[in-house]
Amino acid sequence: MSHWKMDCDADGYVWLTIDVADKSVNVLTHAVLEELDQIIGDLVKQDNINGLVLLSGKPGGFVYGADVRQFELLKDAGAVADHIGSVHHTMNRLAAAPYPTVVGIDGVAVGGGLELSLAFDRIIATASPKTQLGFPEVGLGILPGYGGSGRAYRRVGLEQVLALMLTGKSINADKALATGLVDELVASESDLRGAAKSWLDAQNGAQNGAQNGIKPVRDMKPVPADADAIFKAASDAYLSRARPDHTPAPFAIMDHIRDHMTDPQAMTDAELTIFPVLMTSPASKGLRRLFDYQDKVRKSGRGDSGIKHVHVIGGGVMGGDIAAYTAMMGFRVTLSDQNADAINAAIDRARVLYERRLKTEDKIADALSRLAADPAGDGMATADLIIEAVAERVDVKQAVFRDMEQKAKPDAILATNTSSIPLASIAEVLEHPDRLVGIHFFNPMPVLPLVEIIWADTTADAVTTRAMQFAGQLKKMPIRCKSAPGFLVNRALLPYIYGGIAKMLAGTDADRIDEAMVDYGMPMGPIELADQIGLDVTHDAGVPLGIADDVAAALQEHIGKGNLGRKSGRGFYEWDGKKAIRPRAAYPASDAAALAVELLQPMISECQSAVNEGVVENADMADAGMIFGTGFPGFRGGPLFWASQQN
Repeated sequence: MSHWKMDCDADGYVWLTIDVADKSVNVLTHAVLEELDQIIGDLVKQDNINGLVLLSGKPGGFVYGADVRQFELLKDAGAVADHIGSVHHTMNRLAAAPYPTVVGIDGVAVGGGLELSLAFDRIIATASPKTQLGFPEVGLGILPGYGGSGRAYRRVGLEQVLALMLTGKSINADKALATGLVDELVASESDLRGAAKSWLDAQNGAQNGAQNGIKPVRDMKPVPADADAIFKAASDAYLSRARPDHTPAPFAIMDHIRDHMTDPQAMTDAELTIFPVLMTSPASKGLRRLFDYQDKVRKSGRGDSGIKHVHVIGGGVMGGDIAAYTAMMGFRVTLSDQNADAINAAIDRARVLYERRLKTEDKIADALSRLAADPAGDGMATADLIIEAVAERVDVKQAVFRDMEQKAKPDAILATNTSSIPLASIAEVLEHPDRLVGIHFFNPMPVLPLVEIIWADTTADAVTTRAMQFAGQLKKMPIRCKSAPGFLVNRALLPYIYGGIAKMLAGTDADRIDEAMVDYGMPMGPIELADQIGLDVTHDAGVPLGIADDVAAALQEHIGKGNLGRKSGRGFYEWDGKKAIRPRAAYPASDAAALAVELLQPMISECQSAVNEGVVENADMADAGMIFGTGFPGFRGGPLFWASQQN
């Protein structure tokens, strides 16, 4: 066996260890599951076994679930059904073993890992904070498919199984014990073996190793009298912002549990018909791509940048937020601006952010202690990284970088938060342009996960790598981009916005345009988004990219009247605080779908051009950038992936 180890002790207890070869964590690949089936098949033939224990051979981790990428090898719903049918056979044989069985969990047991655990009679877990149990499948557009839904329902009942399956969130060991998902907690991994043996001994007639152990019978949680109210509360809590035509999985989960809550075995069996349909749906394909993007992007930002002290130049909204968030994430930050009032305002906003995110006074005070006002910019002399966030003008930025280079220590990284200015224009004034990199955050910086890490031909590779690592340390999603007009996101997003405005100017109602994109899955349509960004910013950011004359004229007309969008209370729409006042009418679905396809073409075209020109590494990174940077719906898998699926 490549992935499992097994031995039998003098008491007749079989000790099974999962230790997946060539992987740092345990995942249930097809090969791992096939070996498990062989092991279970061999064990059921033996009559001298008094108990079975499963432990992990990976320190600090149990099983992270199925290897989702291997589902891509299954070409259709029939192949998916065959696969999960074989896994169900294995899990059912394990659950029906004629002797007591126990699993010991230390670390993560999610998805297929939790489903495997649920096939055992008793679940023992460590009380460690790293122990987490859950069903993340809804985030992949599916439901548990290895028999876990009915077995979890039998243990925890209606309300808890709905929460586990609909949120996709993991729970800690204490909550797992309280809900009945696990039966016993021990202090540490070293205690699992002893606890498992003690329980098996009890099942086998005290400490004598007598054979023919008693297999425990688990009573099912009864269907609660207020089941309808529980379903209603779950729907309100978890489905209110979801749509079945976008993400069918949560609705399928709700129906699945409702239809089978009187019979957990029937619930488990029903996975065989529901799972293949969901797995082969467009939404699941898109969400699995999103999962892959997240993994790739996070890996690209791993490592220690070596940065401890960050100096930020510019106390406006963006610069202040960069400084505040960076301090919150554990870095020492100094903030300079020619206007002392701007620095004070930024620190006030930082306090609000910390109160909202950190909650406790000691954590708030600790974060504030790392953020220092530095009107004279003395922090530049000792900073490991200097980030400018000043006016989006070449001459202004060049002046800042001339001064920055003179004051910075020789190994400091010099970074610009520019959203559109090519790095070559800034590098003209530097003696050492190899130190210059773009670190382009998106507004609101504490909320949006994307960071474009911009490199030019003159940028040292080590500088780019450290910038990527810095973004990773901020828990952001860094995308490496070659310096080019608009980089990736603005290059693709602005033509989409301009196309929407052009369509409106040609006679299509603005609300119809925006609602078509909301129906598609966008958080808002291009007209409302232009107002949200600000019509002045929408115009100015696109100047390097080119704007059609009629669109530029429409924007300039509004700007000239002071109608800048949300921030002025009026743009293409009137605004009531944070909400655009528009009809949000219902339009024929086919018309909306056709309009969405048309409106997306500029975005798709620019993403493909960015890939072809080497601005981003590949189509996956282009798609990831648009999802993490613009709110492009994850269940569509990104503009290029979605376009590839339309043919």
